[in-house]
Amino acid sequence: MERSIREANDLMEVSREQLEVMRRQADEALEQAERMNELLGRVVRLTEPLERAQRGGEFVAEGLKRAIFGAEQAAAHAEEAAEEAEKAVEQAQEAAADAGDLEAER
Repeated sequence: MERSIREANDLMEVSREQLEVMRRQADEALEQAERMNELLGRVVRLTEPLERAQRGGEFVAEGLKRAIFGAEQAAAHAEEAAEEAEKAVEQAQEAAADAGDLEAER
């Protein structure tokens, strides 16, 4: 009977040791998970400005695209306006010439 009690005590001691090892492993795993979480938080904080810069770059690129194409449209409108102005000058010159002819006839 003493032998059975001794064997039971030995088994309980081995079980306690195994539980202690498992507890230490769980603690180490928890610490490692906390470190990983902290590192991931740092990565997120570091990438946020990059993401904002990328969005800002996309915004600037879109603005430049609008400015370039808007400038092209404005140039086209300016050319049309210049052509119309030239036509108006020609018409005014013709009208002035006609008026001069009328004055000469009087």
